[in-house]
Amino acid sequence: MDTASAYSRLQARKEVDSYVNCRTDIDRTSAVSELDVCYCDGRTVITIAFINHGRIIVTTFGYLLPTRGIVFSSTSTTELTARADADIVGLAQRAESLGYDSAWVGDSVLAKPRLEPLVTLGAISAATESIGVGTAVYLPVLRHPVHVAHMTATLDQLSGGRLSLGVRPPEREEMRQLGIDDERRGATLNEALAVVSELWKGATIDYDGDHYSLEDAAIGFEPARKPPIYVASAAFDPSSGFPGTIRRRLTNHGDGWLPIAMAPETYAGGLDHIRELLVEAGRPAEAITPGYYLDVIVADSESEALDDAREFYHNYYGEQITYQSDRSLSDAKIRKRGAFGTPAAVESLLADYIEAGVEQFVVRFPTTDQRRQLGVFSSIASTIQ
Repeated sequence: MDTASAYSRLQARKEVDSYVNCRTDIDRTSAVSELDVCYCDGRTVITIAFINHGRIIVTTFGYLLPTRGIVFSSTSTTELTARADADIVGLAQRAESLGYDSAWVGDSVLAKPRLEPLVTLGAISAATESIGVGTAVYLPVLRHPVHVAHMTATLDQLSGGRLSLGVRPPEREEMRQLGIDDERRGATLNEALAVVSELWKGATIDYDGDHYSLEDAAIGFEPARKPPIYVASAAFDPSSGFPGTIRRRLTNHGDGWLPIAMAPETYAGGLDHIRELLVEAGRPAEAITPGYYLDVIVADSESEALDDAREFYHNYYGEQITYQSDRSLSDAKIRKRGAFGTPAAVESLLADYIEAGVEQFVVRFPTTDQRRQLGVFSSIASTIQ
């Protein structure tokens, strides 16, 4: 990405108003060679910009809010912050003040109870100034695509164009409980995204697909901007690439890529492959923003961080994991999910992912100590060179 493109991307994603007032003064034509902390409307935005093999990389950090964590860690069904120290809107405001560029939430209706994502993001956008809001991730197939288009366009309008939409297929059991055919989940998601994208254009559409059929359908308005769609998938095989359904999702609908639990070298290979697919499909190689969903706990030692994460995962995933099974939470398996340990160790792994090409981190703190982690991590992110 050249400097002008980096600037345009930041402008489009509302991360900064300009490069003026940065620690190192940068404009549309100058080169970037070190960390730059930019300012937007008087607040610091954690933005790392540097040249990597002649290409400017701009990396920003988003925060995944614990909308599931406050449910499983609460001692009350009416006071969800009882043990989690997690007032969701307050945490989003805190993240904005610390310089995180975006606040994200997960989705599940029945499988992993949590706050409804788009309603939550609406409340956050009303209580903040400019921080982006996003889903990591949203399960569109659990709703009709007309509802998805209507709700997301509304949220994007009311937030002033701040919405990003990370998506993936739902779990089969959750689809069955909601009376939705669980066959061809991936193909259904691709079709839903096609319907949503057409409805976002504001026109009246007809659609006759394998899973959805519409006649003279319109939501009556457009989003403030087209919310970028982040395809959440780590199903990359270095020898064979992505499965066909995911490959089509990336090339036809993807504005971003948001995998989890990939080693930096595997991530770099996956990103190169996606760019090749985009070119083959007639899209620019840089059309997709490389994102990454990273679990982080900063502690005095790795063992302390791993133990904290282990307790969180056991509560979060419940019966999906047990200590006795072959899916036990060994230290090695936890390490695959993110960065755990001292500030220096976390910083080192972040640098590896940035070198691999990550431009948008969505950071989850798998612990009930959200406020401390927010502050500690922001200090680490803003000092990476």
